[in-house]
Amino acid sequence: MNKTILIKSISVVLLASLLLALCTFAFKVCVKKEMHLMKTYIASRDIPPRSMIMDTDLLEVEVPKHYVLSDCFTSKEDLLGKYTDIQGKIPAGSLFYKTMVFNKEELPDSPTTELKEGQAAYSLEVDLAKLGGPLVPGQRVDIYASFVEKDASVISGALLENVRLIAIKDYQGLNLDDPDSTKTPYLAVLAIQVEDVELLNMAEKRGDIKLVASSKTYDSNIEAKRVVDSNAIHYLEQEEEIEQIVFKEEIDIDYDE
Repeated sequence: MNKTILIKSISVVLLASLLLALCTFAFKVCVKKEMHLMKTYIASRDIPPRSMIMDTDLLEVEVPKHYVLSDCFTSKEDLLGKYTDIQGKIPAGSLFYKTMVFNKEELPDSPTTELKEGQAAYSLEVDLAKLGGPLVPGQRVDIYASFVEKDASVISGALLENVRLIAIKDYQGLNLDDPDSTKTPYLAVLAIQVEDVELLNMAEKRGDIKLVASSKTYDSNIEAKRVVDSNAIHYLEQEEEIEQIVFKEEIDIDYDE
């Protein structure tokens, strides 16, 4: 008798458990249907500004469809390899809004993503003559300068060799391959060593600069190398020394006064 009661009790518990499980499942199905859940991706961690989005940055979740606005990326393929905005991070748990994610070339400072350690992006105003030919981003160029002395003599020579050209833009700041570009070069962005920024600044102020396609375009071991034995380099070094002497004399005069 006791055994029969025990079996009946266990059967009741099992049936109740099964019924509860079925009710729970039905409830979840109804809720899911009512909420119109859809799969999308959120940030699995805080993603810093100007960072490339990788698979580990993505977490697949289900959220109500009305919660995912039309300006959100919902596909992994639309996110991988893109970059976060340069002005702010994407916090963990956030959806990926289209205003927060860009292709690398769409970033306002996209040339800087091409820089190597110790390099700076130098912008040089150019025209077809200064470009010295139909150059394209990614190509290596040699930078030449010429200076006219007071006696009308000309000093010229190479400043830097095998410099990587990372962008060519029109006067609107658009890349020349942009559909809205004027296709007329106005600005060349060069990857040079940080210590050579002042060298090019001085060369621009005192003379003319021209870019010439480098003969070492495919030699990745040499990049943005200063030409130490150039007449143009010697001229700029002498001018820099003169400026320093004049500056020191002006300071001494001010101090004496």
